[in-house]
Amino acid sequence: MLELDSGCTPPKWKRPEDVMKMHRMKMKKRALQARFVKSMDVNIPGEVPTGRLPILQRSPAKNPFRRKTPVKNKKQVDARDTLKRARVEYDDDNACSSNLSKLIRDCESIPSVTSYSQYPVLDESVISFVDVLRTVNAVSVVENDVEEIKGEGQLPIDWTLRTKVRFLSPNPFPWSQKIKTCEEASATTGFVRCLDTENIENSLDTSPNSQFHQCCMAWQHPSLPWVDLIHRGPRVAIKDSASTVPPINANQFFRESLFTHWIDSFRSLFQLVRANQCPYFYVLANAFTCTFRASSIGGYEEVNAMIYPTTQGLRDVLKREDIEFIMPLLEEDDHSNEIFAKKTLEDAKIGEDEEPERWLETMGAEKSEIKRLQSSQNELVSSRQRKIDSTKESLVVVTGVEAQALFNWLINCRSTVSNTGPHAGIPPTLLAPVAFTGATLTPLKVRQSTVKVDGQSYNSIEVKGPVLPDAVYNFCDLLSRSLKKFTATFANLESTKPFTLASESKKEYCNSQKSEDKAIHLFGQQNLSDCGLRDSVLKKFCSATTKAFDSVKYTKDDGYFIS
Repeated sequence: MLELDSGCTPPKWKRPEDVMKMHRMKMKKRALQARFVKSMDVNIPGEVPTGRLPILQRSPAKNPFRRKTPVKNKKQVDARDTLKRARVEYDDDNACSSNLSKLIRDCESIPSVTSYSQYPVLDESVISFVDVLRTVNAVSVVENDVEEIKGEGQLPIDWTLRTKVRFLSPNPFPWSQKIKTCEEASATTGFVRCLDTENIENSLDTSPNSQFHQCCMAWQHPSLPWVDLIHRGPRVAIKDSASTVPPINANQFFRESLFTHWIDSFRSLFQLVRANQCPYFYVLANAFTCTFRASSIGGYEEVNAMIYPTTQGLRDVLKREDIEFIMPLLEEDDHSNEIFAKKTLEDAKIGEDEEPERWLETMGAEKSEIKRLQSSQNELVSSRQRKIDSTKESLVVVTGVEAQALFNWLINCRSTVSNTGPHAGIPPTLLAPVAFTGATLTPLKVRQSTVKVDGQSYNSIEVKGPVLPDAVYNFCDLLSRSLKKFTATFANLESTKPFTLASESKKEYCNSQKSEDKAIHLFGQQNLSDCGLRDSVLKKFCSATTKAFDSVKYTKDDGYFIS
């Protein structure tokens, strides 16, 4: 065992203040040495400073086989010396910006170094800095060539009927679902009377909350609060609340009374469209959805109507009623269009042209064989026709007098009323932006909340109900004037989406007609001045500019981005 020296005394305990004092002295000493070494290296590069020696870097050995660059004049030597002095000055952090600008000016005056060899050997400093400058210039040129993506200045028209709209914004909305008495009264009055409360002087409340709730209304017939009359069809499930209510079809008096009042409402709407006092309206039946539009709406010069989806049976019924129609989405496929034209010509010539039958009889064919050939040919054409049933290509468009014929057929057609399902005995639903006979003012349900998306809080407003195309435009226009940015997502009624596709094909047709007179368009817009739409909205609806979208993103600087 080793014994400790009795004369050795243990070290004394140091106070925290002494420890921190020694630490600060060491830091000052190191900073002073670093500053002294740096100043000696820059000011006297050939002299070794006294005190603590700096760490010297070993210079690389020179290549004895390297060819020396020929120097023809003194300008090249002066340029190289200038560049080397600039590199030394560039190491100073305090004068970085001024030295860099000076260095760029000096490099611009450097003449090109020539060499007699194929691959000249240049000074490494010149090569590296010039290459850096060239790279920076190339990147700046590429960045300038990239064009900034800009959105659309105005929202295009989409003829799709919406069932729900949700608006999100990081900024608070200037309105809420709570509404005052005067605001509700002004909103109802402004919507019923179709007033532009923002541009026309009136005594109504023009607050943002009143303008927002003015957009949250629609006219509807019939109105049965316990039945969903928007989502219609044979595959719609019965809700639990509606299953306990006895069906209207059970009482014949209720059924006939509803259908009689529906005929009056339907006739009133169609007369308003013909008189250019209603821009459009929707007819939601169980088997199909139809929209009637006034003249000059959507680029059409006459009253027009669209039906979707259609089947071969429905198209055959329209042909038997002498209702001429076109299928604009089918014209994209030449083969299918040829089949459709062939079928139409064959139906038109039934009973008029019997020369093929007589020719087959002269060839010795029996009548039973001739009938079998005809039936097989008709079955082949019908099978090809059935392939487009319930697809977007099955959309049917009628214009002018044919729209009147379609209206008469819908009034007398009892098959538009279903006999089974949750909508048994209920006539088709009518939706319009203006009042008509028997219409009910239906308010949309508004719910306000706060949601989190990727950890960030957003203000949310959800509008549920039949949101018409002009209401979507008014919502976005009001939001763009109040907020810097927002997003909107829509829940669509799928049976109305092809209406926009047909309008887009109409736009392409109008663009191809170079001789079209723009005065006709302006005259039709003037005739629709009393249709219930604001002038800015009416101008968009009269143009053929349409585009289908499911969501909208808006920023104050870039405009609308749709997808």
